[in-house]
Amino acid sequence: MDAGSNRWSVLDYIRVGVRGMPPGSLGGIDVTYRCNLRCRHCYFIKQNHREELSTEQWLVLFEQWKKEGFPFMICGWIGGEPLLRKDLVGQGRKYFKSNVIFTNGTIDLPPWRDVTFSVSVHGTEEYYYRMTGAKKGTYQQIKENVDSPGLRVFIAFCITRFNYTCIEEMIEEWSKTRISGIIFEFYTPMKGEGDGLWLSWSERDRVLDRIRQLKKTYGEFIGVSDRIYRLMKSETARKVTQDCPFPMIGFSYDPMGRPKVPCQLGPEADCSRCGCILPFYSMVLTHRRLLIPEFGASVLRRIMKLANNGLANGRPGARILDGTG
Repeated sequence: MDAGSNRWSVLDYIRVGVRGMPPGSLGGIDVTYRCNLRCRHCYFIKQNHREELSTEQWLVLFEQWKKEGFPFMICGWIGGEPLLRKDLVGQGRKYFKSNVIFTNGTIDLPPWRDVTFSVSVHGTEEYYYRMTGAKKGTYQQIKENVDSPGLRVFIAFCITRFNYTCIEEMIEEWSKTRISGIIFEFYTPMKGEGDGLWLSWSERDRVLDRIRQLKKTYGEFIGVSDRIYRLMKSETARKVTQDCPFPMIGFSYDPMGRPKVPCQLGPEADCSRCGCILPFYSMVLTHRRLLIPEFGASVLRRIMKLANNGLANGRPGARILDGTG
């Protein structure tokens, strides 16, 4: 597990490992209701938002949260397409220790080295167009946009009935690029929707088994731990989502700055068929027996990175002690 930002120090990891994550430490903000794509599996389109706060109004809200003791730990900037409002994300990200920008990749990525970009590419080229209806050439445009040295970019792949057969090909193709990795989760239907896009539990289990096998070959390029993917298997998944731990530590706000419940997917999401990774990520963050080994691996990676940075600057270990890097 990686916070995805250079604003986390080793002490931050240790503090969370000892005390756990505080309420309101992990969540998302819907930056805008607007988007330049119409993906067939998108939950946000179904929420019918038609207005949004100005950048100035959001900044006032952030300042109010600060006075109220909001932790400002991990924020996902969502939508809509958040990079349609680079001004808001650019200023808002400075409030949080970690930022993940969930973009469709069709807009040039800003040169922000202190964030993680999660770029939605739900399949190889053939499947991508079937999922998004995007105009031809968009897939290659995204590849060019994310090929940015120095930026931390992951591909987000939402697994549906339409694209699950290309997972292995997708990993092989994108592992040859400069992205940091690929993250898989599953489609979550809205209440009353059929199984047109949703995989059955047995199908999902087989896909998860295959991803876990592929992780033995591709390692951390598949950017979710085996521990979390095990929690997503059918024997445990429904227990997790039945009493979802995300509300214990999470926050979700719509484009007008209003709280969303139970999460960013909104009240119409069918939690009994949830495929979002957040409940399982939250399960790890709220249960010490899962949190300590998960964070232990992150702390070790962080120490090694900081130590290497210190050595490169002629100050062995110094950057570990001051929490920079």
